[in-house]
Amino acid sequence: MSNKIIYPHFHCYYIDRSSILLTIEKSMPKHKPIKFEATLEPNLKGYIVRILKENPKARTILNATLGIIAIGGVLTFGATFPAILGEIGKIRLRQKKASYEKYRKIWHSFHSLKQQHALEFTKETDDYLVYKLNEKGKEKLKKFVFDELEINQSKEWDEKWRLVIFDIPESRRKTRTALRNKLIDLGFYQCQKSAWIYPFPCLEEIEFLKDVLDIKPFVKLFLVEEMTDGKVLYYFKDLIKSTIIKL
Repeated sequence: MSNKIIYPHFHCYYIDRSSILLTIEKSMPKHKPIKFEATLEPNLKGYIVRILKENPKARTILNATLGIIAIGGVLTFGATFPAILGEIGKIRLRQKKASYEKYRKIWHSFHSLKQQHALEFTKETDDYLVYKLNEKGKEKLKKFVFDELEINQSKEWDEKWRLVIFDIPESRRKTRTALRNKLIDLGFYQCQKSAWIYPFPCLEEIEFLKDVLDIKPFVKLFLVEEMTDGKVLYYFKDLIKSTIIKL
């Protein structure tokens, strides 16, 4: 008798623009397919899809699992396919053993989220077991987006500047530090103690930070038509040179 172990391939692909199907050979316990309700705000859902597509560092097993759940995917068993996470992760596995191990980790990640009470079973239909993210699960997703959030730099520059000013109470020092560190991570320049500048559109990103950190009353974003601060111009000179001035 052969001692060879046969490991399955599997693939994740779009059913439509907001739904994913993860398939694998019959190597795990049989049950109805698991469907995830898409209950996120459209902007948060959009951030997750963009991050998983564009940021290789974000494609960990847990984050990939969160991504599948967030966009309303389906986890099921079926035919053999050659890759995992298709357009979401773009992770191609060459060995069958690696393919099996990757799936096993995703499956364990799903169960881990259940054990952490981040997922809620909602109902059983003729075709699916249906789960959705609860508030704890949504907080995990927001933290993921916060950590991986980047600003998409425009190819054209409108010669305007975005000024972020905040006045966060001393009682929320940790939140203030988290915002400051994230602005640095996003590429902002600190022109004064609580004033940060950036040359490209960033309204959606700043609004997300205000929401996830619960600091909406304390943060303002202004559009500046002219910049005369030489230090700011020097700081962004290379970034601006890489764009085309929009006339």
